[in-house]
Amino acid sequence: MIREENNKDNIEGSGERELKNYIPSVIIDSNYNLIALNSTAKKMFGEVIGKKCYRVLYGFNEPCYQRGIKCPVYDKVVDTDLVNIDYENYIRSYGKVPMGGIYWESVINITSIEILRSSIIDPLSNLYNRKFAESFLEKSFTLWERYGQPFGLMFIDIDNLKEINDRYGHIMGDRVIEKISACLKVMVRSSDVACRYGGDEFLVILPNTNLDASEHAAVRLFRCVEQVQLIAPVSVSIGLTQTLKEDKSYKDVIKRADDAMYKAKRAGKGRIGVAKSKEEQYLIYVEGGIEDEKGKSAR
Repeated sequence: MIREENNKDNIEGSGERELKNYIPSVIIDSNYNLIALNSTAKKMFGEVIGKKCYRVLYGFNEPCYQRGIKCPVYDKVVDTDLVNIDYENYIRSYGKVPMGGIYWESVINITSIEILRSSIIDPLSNLYNRKFAESFLEKSFTLWERYGQPFGLMFIDIDNLKEINDRYGHIMGDRVIEKISACLKVMVRSSDVACRYGGDEFLVILPNTNLDASEHAAVRLFRCVEQVQLIAPVSVSIGLTQTLKEDKSYKDVIKRADDAMYKAKRAGKGRIGVAKSKEEQYLIYVEGGIEDEKGKSAR
């Protein structure tokens, strides 16, 4: 009986730790300074220690209470300095986490870790889902506009998944998705965000990353996929880009990465297309180095 109770405590403790990792949390001092962030908050907001909470979370130039917004720091409410974005309520209601959508811990009522997981995690791949990806991209793009903090974006498409499903069945197709997802989990950095964007499509968001570093990350992922061993041959086409000054929203970044991916598809699949801009694009042939239209190559 003692062992069973201890095991139950361990499971519940694990669930609480997992929950804290999913919900971005920040600690704010009495002067409205951000003094600590958990890993998910760091992914969303970047390096913001020491900055004012109302600037980072709302984009305001003055404390929130001056705009009529209830502020637990100003009110000096006990045990509410931990500020959380409530994914469960917001994703259920709006499908995304809006700018300034903050709640403090005392009003969050999540009864089960599985409720939270189901709202932001794709069950087959165990990666973040499309809604979470778009929320994260929206926040990342705001940081790009406000602070010039760039991010890279990979758009990944599994080659010939429909043919695999038709020939070997959907169970094999699911196995392919699981294997690609495993590569994403292993090959991306802890600061990156990997998501299943659609049936055979994935996104990887690379915060604070320029195009050269993103290329190396794409090549690592490509080589991992090459090692996947199943009855059906498995490959991916990858589109890669980064934020540009002319981008009006994160959707422009997705569109450019998507276009680069289709350039890789048209070139024969199993390649990486890179879009430095709308006009300047080139292909990465992993086996033979990098080649663009000007004949540049690198190994």
